[in-house]
Amino acid sequence: MPLPQRKQSSDPLTTIHVYSDTSRNAHYPSNFIKTSKYEVWSFLPKNLMIQFSRRSNQYFLLNMGAALVPGVSPISPISAILPLLVILAVSAAKEAYEDYQRHADDAKWNSQPGKFEGDESAGPKRKALSGVVRDGVLCGEVPSKDIRVGDIMKIVRGEQVRADILLLSSSDTAESTAFIETMQLDGETNAKSRQACQTTDENGNSETLTGMLNNPAAFKNLDMTLECVQPSANLHDWTGSIQFKGKTEGVCIEQFLYRGSVLVNTSWAYGIVLYTGVNTKMQMNNKKKKAKKADLDRKLDHMILAILGVQQIVIFVMCGLAVNHKKREEGESWYIDYYLDSYISVELFFWRYLTYFILVSVMIPISLFVTIELTKAAQAKFMSWDPKMMTTLKDASGEPLPMGKVGCNPRTSDLNEQLAIVRFIFSDKTGTLTENRMQFHTGNIGSPESNDVRTCGREFSFHGMEANHNELLETLANRGVNGPPPAAKERGHANVDNMLWYLMNLAMCHELSILQDDEDVSTPKQNQSVMYQGASPDEVALAKAAQNSGIEFRARNSGSMTVAFLNKECIFRIVDTLPFTSKRKMMSIVLRGPCVSTSRGLEDAPGAQRFLLIKGADSAMMEKCAGAVGVERDQYGSEIKKEITGMAPDPWFSSVYYERLTNELTKLGGIGLRTLVLGYKPLPDDAAFATWHERYGASRKLVGATEREVAMEECWGAMERDFYVCGATAIEDKLQDEVPQTIDHLIQAGVVIWMLTGDKQETAETIAGTAHLIDKQTWQLCYITAHMPSGYAEDVNLPKADQEKRLLQREAWLTGLSDPSASPPAYVNGEEAMNAFKTGQNAGKGNYLTQALQHARAAKMKGQKAAIVTDGATLGIMIPPVSCIPKHSRATDAVEKMWGQFIELSAIVNSGVLCRLTPAQKGRIVKAFQETTGETALAIGDGSNDVPMIMESYVGVGIMGLEGSQAVLASDYAIPRFKHLRRLMMVHGRYALYRNSMCIMFSFYKNIFLALLQIFFSFLCAFSGQTLFDSWLLSFQNFAFTSLPPMFCGMFEKDVAEDMCETKPQLYTPLSGGLYFDKKAISMWFGQAVFHAVLLFSLTYSTQQNDDIGADSGRTIDILAHGALIQTAQVLMVLAKLCIHIRTWETVQALGITVSIVFFFLFLVVYSAIPLLFGDSSFYHTAYYIMSDPKFWMWPIFFVIGVIGAVDLPLLYIQKQYFPTARDIAQSLHAKQSAIAQRQELLHKK
Repeated sequence: MPLPQRKQSSDPLTTIHVYSDTSRNAHYPSNFIKTSKYEVWSFLPKNLMIQFSRRSNQYFLLNMGAALVPGVSPISPISAILPLLVILAVSAAKEAYEDYQRHADDAKWNSQPGKFEGDESAGPKRKALSGVVRDGVLCGEVPSKDIRVGDIMKIVRGEQVRADILLLSSSDTAESTAFIETMQLDGETNAKSRQACQTTDENGNSETLTGMLNNPAAFKNLDMTLECVQPSANLHDWTGSIQFKGKTEGVCIEQFLYRGSVLVNTSWAYGIVLYTGVNTKMQMNNKKKKAKKADLDRKLDHMILAILGVQQIVIFVMCGLAVNHKKREEGESWYIDYYLDSYISVELFFWRYLTYFILVSVMIPISLFVTIELTKAAQAKFMSWDPKMMTTLKDASGEPLPMGKVGCNPRTSDLNEQLAIVRFIFSDKTGTLTENRMQFHTGNIGSPESNDVRTCGREFSFHGMEANHNELLETLANRGVNGPPPAAKERGHANVDNMLWYLMNLAMCHELSILQDDEDVSTPKQNQSVMYQGASPDEVALAKAAQNSGIEFRARNSGSMTVAFLNKECIFRIVDTLPFTSKRKMMSIVLRGPCVSTSRGLEDAPGAQRFLLIKGADSAMMEKCAGAVGVERDQYGSEIKKEITGMAPDPWFSSVYYERLTNELTKLGGIGLRTLVLGYKPLPDDAAFATWHERYGASRKLVGATEREVAMEECWGAMERDFYVCGATAIEDKLQDEVPQTIDHLIQAGVVIWMLTGDKQETAETIAGTAHLIDKQTWQLCYITAHMPSGYAEDVNLPKADQEKRLLQREAWLTGLSDPSASPPAYVNGEEAMNAFKTGQNAGKGNYLTQALQHARAAKMKGQKAAIVTDGATLGIMIPPVSCIPKHSRATDAVEKMWGQFIELSAIVNSGVLCRLTPAQKGRIVKAFQETTGETALAIGDGSNDVPMIMESYVGVGIMGLEGSQAVLASDYAIPRFKHLRRLMMVHGRYALYRNSMCIMFSFYKNIFLALLQIFFSFLCAFSGQTLFDSWLLSFQNFAFTSLPPMFCGMFEKDVAEDMCETKPQLYTPLSGGLYFDKKAISMWFGQAVFHAVLLFSLTYSTQQNDDIGADSGRTIDILAHGALIQTAQVLMVLAKLCIHIRTWETVQALGITVSIVFFFLFLVVYSAIPLLFGDSSFYHTAYYIMSDPKFWMWPIFFVIGVIGAVDLPLLYIQKQYFPTARDIAQSLHAKQSAIAQRQELLHKK
């Protein structure tokens, strides 16, 4: 196969000139980090622009502008301006505080210098340990912000890397390896290995290209050029090439040190600065997530638009009545003729429009939006402070982590109430439902001469073999140290062979590193027990299993690994590593050995051989191994097994071991174990391997990420085939505590739970059964399986005519699959297309959608629970768009029909198990569900493979697990354990929905109540726009007199006790239907506002005509005094109304209502004592006149007791007593239980 050519990359590249002429790098961004949004000089204009981008603030700004028009505003302009200024000031103060914190963090990052010897008391002459190398001198005082692209930096152990750097050399002078911890980037605490660029010398031996650059003086007069890809946020991929000393070598992520990572297990390292500031991967990953908006906020927007529409109708009606009154009264009322004659009808309509626009603007509560922001922030704090959602996290070995107890981490407060209306939950399995602490449980080793050799637990037991445990291990040790690994010709002649390959695979086929107390780990430590760390808990468990069985992985560096066979060490050279990818579902490593260490480096021991060790998912491994057997279905749906053509033969595997291993894997999956298949392949020293090795090395040097990925996939595919299967492993991952109880509660609450996993179906079903996600005994399980025959699969290597023929077959198969009873469409003609159509129909008649729908409907009729079980391949042909057919294919309607049936089915079932899924498929499924159903989906996971579905879901929840924090960083809420999801949704989500709904409803109720009083008064003042209320009283009504109680309700109110929320799942079910904020609730609150306004205005007006409150003449003093009386009654009525709706009284709520009442009357007194305020003296002494009369106090008391107490309260009682809701019943039950508990406690004390 030809070597990949160095060609122009399709990816944009950048060139860095190192050190010799740093001015040539001046066009790159500085290393200054700025996460703050504002500067001192820009804060006011930028903050105002942001605030006035909100529609509500634009509305109130328009209202303020109208109030400034001379002769228009019925109230004092300053009283219209002040409320908006207060709201803007509160929001600005919040933004200023948050930005101040960001400025402080930026200053800390930007001023960070290198490390120095000793403490600061030693003065400026301290020796620099790390920093920037300039002119051959190490400068430790250079702050982070002054680091430039192309600079040489030295980093020491424990220091945080201050820019993205290419590793040049390290304290490991032999291999130039270094280890970094990337906790701040991906949350992973395991040390990641890095190695400086390797090259070959004149003799063909490997050496570090820049290994001699290991002190500051070596960098003087350095000339080096680096070509690399443009900056990207991808933490797992980077490519480039380095030109030094006349050589050009490829570099990749294995030489990359991230900004924010910490150097560990390495004394020091030198590197080139690649990217600075905003171009670093850390900063590019700090971008904000896609904004999500809660349903309640959307409903609020719609309600505001509706109220604005009603408001405009009212204004137009008032303006029309004003014009009509002018025409009717002209010449009839001489005392206002001058005023009426001042405007023609059109002018009067326009001026009245502006006047009434100001008067009825109180319909929209100006303080509501700030109140909601504060209440949501408080709710998020309560989540993080909740002691019942705190736990101590443990590492992979079960030991508590040093951070202590951790709790919920709300990463946003915008979606608090959305947690209460979740309809679907999409959950990962490993690490989410399970502990993700893997333990080797069982193994299966193929034995051509006898029954399978099985290993159980920590010790191996061998059935049907003469040799005992120790004798066998002695044999393995001797074979591993003194002789070569078993050759291919020995396969099938010694049980020892497969056992050796099996244990070598466990101990050597991985990417683990050794965890030792922050010391250099490039060389093995004698007589010291080692601990393993790596990104995969499975690999750690497998290596521990080999360690416990006498074959121990002891040490590793970039070029070799040391393995001890019964404490007899053997060194193997690492030739190539083929890392795991989710697409291949396997990883492998090419080794050569045994080797001996000499002064010249590693040399082959006598009989050393090259070989491949490989492990992966059975679905991938058993299709590429020697003697591979494929499974297809005929046109009648029956399975047909036959050897896959093009693979090397292995008669023993295809005729004997395949069936036995498949059955064993099914059994192991049936008890919930995670399985892997292991294999090996001897690699002779021939030209074929040399060519492949050269290709692989060249592909890794490609700079373009796309070309590099394609070339490496070709190399992986060429190597990872025709290997021999030697056995399988089964790893146990136990469920987290309280997972079954949590799932039971969620299902009873009406939430459909889907488990999405990459595991095989048997394993997924078993875990689902253990977690109570399904029950094979009592539930109806709807199996959906339809795998497209390989003969119809897309193959770009076929001639164009054959590709078109296959496309027609795929379309025909999909069309037949979608409707098993339909006649073939017109485009299905020809024998092959007709056969494909019939094959699809036969598959559709089996375990597919039609049958599943029938079973699910029948189960629902019987009151039986049902669940879906399917896999990724089946879902791949029904989730639109299907990748194997064109966008406007003739089978598009068939795919959409199948997806519609699947959605219909999902609305009937209680849960689903989706196995063999890739991360991308997880994201597609969640997105498709939300777009199709319009329901709220919550996705929960713990690892990077769960990020796609977390990002696509309406609400993303991350588990603080052992796979880093990528899921947490992508989530909206992070919780320590799956069991905390119940409390997050049932308690905090419910309370947030109830509190926010109550706050919004009450705010609109009190404001519409007030606006209606003003509208009713217009009928008595000739529609002149005269205000009933004093300007300052009206302004303070919005954001002072009645704003505190609803805010406290939004923070502390509880409609049902917490224990009831957690034990009564039926309380959650109505929430997704819009309880608390539906049309019924809105109508009730608005109707009561109208009812109360009519009663208050009509009764006060009719009785005050001949009343003598506040004056000796028998008349009220003026309209403002009358308005003050009405406003006093209105304030007390709305507060009393709130009181009867509060279900759980807290001290702070009582305090808020008390403070509001006291402040209102105190304001009346103080305001009346001011002779002149902004040129207005109309309210001077008014409060003293009216408050000195006892009859003034009777009116508020009458309306509070007579209306709220005698009308609203009895109606509320009747509703709770005779038409109780689920929450009313739960509240009554809790009250009875509390009373019984109190009585028992008193009896116990007596």
